[in-house]
Amino acid sequence: MPPRRHRIVWTPGSAATSTQAPPLGEGLAALAEDRASSAASIVREACGLLLDGPLRGGGSQAPFEWAEARTLIEEELAPLREAHAWRAPCARWLASLGELARRGEGGGYCASAQELFAEECGLWLDRSAEEPWDGEPLSPGCRLPAPERVAQHLLADLEAGETLLVHGFSETILIALQQAQEAGLDPEVIVTEGGPDLGGRRMARRLAGLGTRVRIVYDAALCTHVARCDRVLTGVEAIGAGILVARVGTTALLAEARRREVPNWVLASSDKVAPDGVATLPAWSDRATWLLWEHAPKGVVVESQAFEEVPAQGVDAFLTEHGPLTLADLALRAPAPSLGAGHDSGESNSPLHR
Repeated sequence: MPPRRHRIVWTPGSAATSTQAPPLGEGLAALAEDRASSAASIVREACGLLLDGPLRGGGSQAPFEWAEARTLIEEELAPLREAHAWRAPCARWLASLGELARRGEGGGYCASAQELFAEECGLWLDRSAEEPWDGEPLSPGCRLPAPERVAQHLLADLEAGETLLVHGFSETILIALQQAQEAGLDPEVIVTEGGPDLGGRRMARRLAGLGTRVRIVYDAALCTHVARCDRVLTGVEAIGAGILVARVGTTALLAEARRREVPNWVLASSDKVAPDGVATLPAWSDRATWLLWEHAPKGVVVESQAFEEVPAQGVDAFLTEHGPLTLADLALRAPAPSLGAGHDSGESNSPLHR
């Protein structure tokens, strides 16, 4: 009797903006250079490229075996890993593929590498899954929770006419503010630029398009505006053991919010918890000195790192798809692939396991 399959929601060409996906190398290189898209978008686009490419199978496509899986992870995905693995959703996705390859090479599955990798990528693309993911490759469950699930919990607490402060761009916060506007809560949003990627401008433009009252201010004025806010909302790229990875200036912002007794909430779904609790800053930002000053004169040290490690104890509340949680509770709800129940034994919850 053939093993029961999980539903794969991917259809070839569905993730790309055009009807024909770019070659794998070209597409992955473009994603590695993408500094504007959310981590979840990067993962979904990468899954789409793999499913349109080496995992598609059929025709003249070369067989995708476990040796090819190892090459894919160690070589072809290397630029993506270097550029985005500091972002927790990307790190979790790469860890799940790496664990899948490790078990497959050890003879732990009865299905082919192509079949199983397509299965796992399909699960990362599944937006309909409701149940939590246990962190195991091929197990059912929601890998990338929809930002709307976080937003609904903010709306339950937000009052009409509140003034909110947001540092730079955050897709999760943007969706929450869109829902607040549609619900008639009419917030006023103060946005800071938040770095050299013009994220604040993108945030302000999107909010203005929704009809939201929005003003953009200098980063240097970040703490000055805390006193006139009802709430500070913060987005993060990763949550580690006691630290968050967020835009430079976030630590000072949260400290000022606490000093003035202004509530500060981090809006983050459970996929923002870094595997094994290890959160790091992006190495590329240290090297990309041109972001701060291109062609700086000799003798000027350009510190271009646009992110910082923010102490988690400065956060009043973590607002997640499960509602408000403590940092410890959030970590428990987001097991990393390497911490899944079957990691040590090589066992899996998938019906495809031998």
